[in-house]
Amino acid sequence: MTVEAVQADHRPALQLPKTFAGEIGATLKLAWPLVLTQIASMAIGTTDVLMLGRLGPDALAAAALGLSLFYMPMMFGFGLSSALSPQLAQAIGADPHGLDPACRRPDTSNELRAHLRSALWAVVLAALPAMVLLMFAKPIFGLLGQDAVLSATAASYVAALLPALPFMLLIGVMRNTFSALSRPRPALVITLGWIGVNALLNWIFIFGHFGLPAMGVVGSGIATSCATLLSAGALALCVAFHPATRPLRPFQGVLRFESRRVWRFVTLGFPIGLTLFFEGAVFNAALWLVGLFGPAPLAGHQIAINVASLTFQVPLGVAFATTVRVGYAAGAKDWPAARRSGHVGMIVTFGFMAITAFVMWTWPYEIAGLYLDLGDPKAVVAAGFAAQYLAIAAIFQLADGQQVAAAFALRGLKDMSIPAWIAGVSYWIVGFPVCVALGFWTSLEGQGVWAGLALALVVAAALMSWRFEHLTRHHRRA
Repeated sequence: MTVEAVQADHRPALQLPKTFAGEIGATLKLAWPLVLTQIASMAIGTTDVLMLGRLGPDALAAAALGLSLFYMPMMFGFGLSSALSPQLAQAIGADPHGLDPACRRPDTSNELRAHLRSALWAVVLAALPAMVLLMFAKPIFGLLGQDAVLSATAASYVAALLPALPFMLLIGVMRNTFSALSRPRPALVITLGWIGVNALLNWIFIFGHFGLPAMGVVGSGIATSCATLLSAGALALCVAFHPATRPLRPFQGVLRFESRRVWRFVTLGFPIGLTLFFEGAVFNAALWLVGLFGPAPLAGHQIAINVASLTFQVPLGVAFATTVRVGYAAGAKDWPAARRSGHVGMIVTFGFMAITAFVMWTWPYEIAGLYLDLGDPKAVVAAGFAAQYLAIAAIFQLADGQQVAAAFALRGLKDMSIPAWIAGVSYWIVGFPVCVALGFWTSLEGQGVWAGLALALVVAAALMSWRFEHLTRHHRRA
């Protein structure tokens, strides 16, 4: 059969809508499995928090402290892996049949495979120094002035999580591959299974079942590492055999290290990693600042940040879809479609975050009660702090959704460096000094820290949105 005959049997896999309604439909179709995957991913951590909360506020605070350090290099690695999505999306968008394995040009398949291989190498290499750094968790907590007892428990928790780090980053690469191919459901299925395995292993290792000793906080870290390893293996099998990825021969030549390709990938991904690092680091620094006010405010902070992070997974899932949609349009050189895709992502995230802001503002104490036993006097104090912080979190929900939608739309354009600068200025030149000033130079303490975070997100949202508007207007005129 000739190529022309084959193409006649297949409609072009990539179609860019010409209206906002069409783009909303296309974005939501891609976004809903990504949203569920993000919520499921967050549910893994939420399961840990809920189970550890039964051990009391001190265990919750120690886990929060440990995760605050662990997530910093992990966020950078996730940012690095995120560079894969716009690379794949633009390569697909440049090929009229980029999503159709039967009609896709051979050079497109080769390019997709090369990007995937470079991403796998890049995140593994990034994980190695991060793991070395995390081995020194206890002295790092000491330098930050954290409580000695909490620091010791948190350092042991980080040590138990260490084996999970490279596999978490590899999972990120494989998820981005499926997303860029508009096939996000395999990652969703694996993540749902991950929740169940993680919950079971947490129950076994935290509380001691099947003859094993109760290991508390450290047991939760061991459970997460084991569940992550199993999930990474399952997702790798999906990448190898799924009909959307198998034609790419995804792992062919994966052991061959191509330094130039890997370096080009790192060059593109480094600013994304830096952007996520700036954002994640300021939130972790806020946790450390709140930790200086005592275990109860720290436990309340962990509850509030967990709730805010959970609601954030919906706009984050939409933002991942926005990167792909903008990338398709940019690859096809259809700049009005790229602009439309970015605006749709912003509109959808705004609507959802407005709803969550209302819920958090109206029922903050009731939400805190889901995490703690309010019959415990110590837990009641922690819940009070959580309610205070949730009220402020409700205010910055809208800004948080807007900044992530705009930032990920910029990724679809492969605009990486300026957003990194915007993140650095917003979170560290503006936000963090305000966190310190309001937290320690006024009577607001933890509330002041959260007010600084809200200001940082507002500034980031404004600047990221301006950048997207500027670039897409320029391309449209050109």
